[in-house]
Amino acid sequence: MTAHLPQYKSPRIVGSPTLLIHAAEDFANELTRQRPWVKARYEEVLDLLDDHLSEQQPATLAEYQALDRAAYVQSLPTEEQALAAEVLAEFDAYLREWGWI
Repeated sequence: MTAHLPQYKSPRIVGSPTLLIHAAEDFANELTRQRPWVKARYEEVLDLLDDHLSEQQPATLAEYQALDRAAYVQSLPTEEQALAAEVLAEFDAYLREWGWI
């Protein structure tokens, strides 16, 4: 199953919380430029994370920051844990480097 992050066409609204999916889209787009061969796998991990954090409304970047990443990774099936840890570490670095947080 290949998941794809939805493409949001509307701009971010100034003063409203930044959605996790917006940062994830930018991260995925940067991956396409730098390492397109990992994009689909990384998108799938980020989609699952967004689904985990989004119950009735889209997850915010603040909710992602509050997430206990180690506990989240441990909650995944064993065969998915290494990739998830790698993706989250790279996503965290991207968020800091590109000024999302």
